[in-house]
Amino acid sequence: MRAILSFLWDLLYFLSGEGTWCLRPHERLVLEAAIANFPDDMQKQLRAQLNQKIFVQRSHRQISRPRFYSPFYVPNKEMYANDEFLHTLVSVKIDVEGERENAHIEFFRGRIDSIQFKYSGTFYRGKAVKVLGVKSGKPGLSHAAAIDRAEHGSQNQDVP
Repeated sequence: MRAILSFLWDLLYFLSGEGTWCLRPHERLVLEAAIANFPDDMQKQLRAQLNQKIFVQRSHRQISRPRFYSPFYVPNKEMYANDEFLHTLVSVKIDVEGERENAHIEFFRGRIDSIQFKYSGTFYRGKAVKVLGVKSGKPGLSHAAAIDRAEHGSQNQDVP
């Protein structure tokens, strides 16, 4: 019943144009680059998520939040108890037809939580996007944190 209600809620997002049932090519490209930097067992779990039925909610036009309908089985929950996998931000440096920028992939408790770009998805449509590098990011420097600071002010934000 819960999955049906989630699907109906997502259908409203789809009909309003704020979501789709698939990742866009530039989103998948940076997501695959970020996943490739994790240990093999973590890569396997993250890629298993991408094989599920997925709905991608698009917030603020540049932040995508994948949602999964089936419960995700995590065989090694202790792995996510340490800080390395509990909440991780990966910064992917990309080249978009000569313009360089960073995309941010956020992982939370072993799940793909958000994919963040500098511009809205329509900016990347039909453009050549190449991955230049991947490194650990700081959550306070993500696009989502910047939007949060703009909406709610900078108090209680841990920006270096």
